[in-house]
Amino acid sequence: MEAGSRPRLPILPFFLLLQTGLACLLALSPPKQVRIAGSFALTAFVAVAYCCTTGVAPRDYSIGNLIMIQTFTAYLLLWLADPVRDYRHERDYVTATKLPFGRRVWWLICIINNPRGIGWSYEVAHLPSRPKSPKWIFVVHKLISALRWYIFLDLAQAYNKSPLRAVAESMVGPAAYLLRPISIISRFSSLVGLLALESSIGAAVSVALGIWSPRDWPDIYGSWSDSYTVRRFWGRTYHQLLRRLTASCGKACCRALGLRPGTRASSYTQLYIGFAVSGFLHCGGDLMVSPYLFGASFPFFMSQAVAITFEDAVIGLVQRSGAKPPTALSRLVGYLWAITWLCISAPLYVSWSLLISLSLPSVTTAAAESVGSFVKGLNLVQ
Repeated sequence: MEAGSRPRLPILPFFLLLQTGLACLLALSPPKQVRIAGSFALTAFVAVAYCCTTGVAPRDYSIGNLIMIQTFTAYLLLWLADPVRDYRHERDYVTATKLPFGRRVWWLICIINNPRGIGWSYEVAHLPSRPKSPKWIFVVHKLISALRWYIFLDLAQAYNKSPLRAVAESMVGPAAYLLRPISIISRFSSLVGLLALESSIGAAVSVALGIWSPRDWPDIYGSWSDSYTVRRFWGRTYHQLLRRLTASCGKACCRALGLRPGTRASSYTQLYIGFAVSGFLHCGGDLMVSPYLFGASFPFFMSQAVAITFEDAVIGLVQRSGAKPPTALSRLVGYLWAITWLCISAPLYVSWSLLISLSLPSVTTAAAESVGSFVKGLNLVQ
């Protein structure tokens, strides 16, 4: 079905109904038969959503991703966990089973919308340190952070829309290897920057209004300086919003296969299952853009698992050889490898052509127009 012939998806009502219905079902701690029926109803509801469109391909991709993430979260909470009995927040004074039904539903909605489990018993690994700064210092810091991300996005978009990008991508030879990372970073920034911008604004507003505290808003990404291997880039810096789903599915598969935690078999099973889950989540974006694109994003994510396997093998060989290169040299080689791999694998990700069309009001364009008007006002130009 072409996008133009599909009905419009009422985005806010869809997610409100999906989350409220799921939270009400979970609040009842239903028996298996009810959970099966709920899973079928959820699947049908989501299938209807994928027959709709937002009217804009980039938004279709992002909303399609979000729908798939919410769907996997629902299956996780219905089948791999019992949140009412297993989960607890650091500020809970009583167990969820003792809460009134309405408050229990709200408690579960908070779980659904907290993928990193900040302050919860299911908090994901390698979470950035939680802020301890006073309220208004935190708000100012987040507003400055939002401005930095906004300018970063604007500069990247200016490059994406300039002839320089097309020239850089058509080049061959040594110059291409120098300019291609710039093109990759500028394309990748649309997703990375938008998530960080939204997080910074959300943190500033919610803390300023007293809804949340600074401790509830650690940075959305880990330290970029930790990304000196592909494994660390995904495990410590970037993949945090999906870790609850990827790690839970990986561990569930290991339990089903009888693999002991800490073994190499368990580690690599979790690695490949985790990236398979991540790839499938992004396929939700493919599907909403067009059924013909479904699966186009998957190879990129599976290639990351292959790269990490290769990377581990090389690191193992170096360690077994007894060589002990300086830490600074090891880190430098690691950064070069991680950037090189991103440049090699990024073209596998079909959504680049969609992500670069996401736009914000241009800071640089507005600034240039203001400067131009000012100069003309001074009669410095004719």
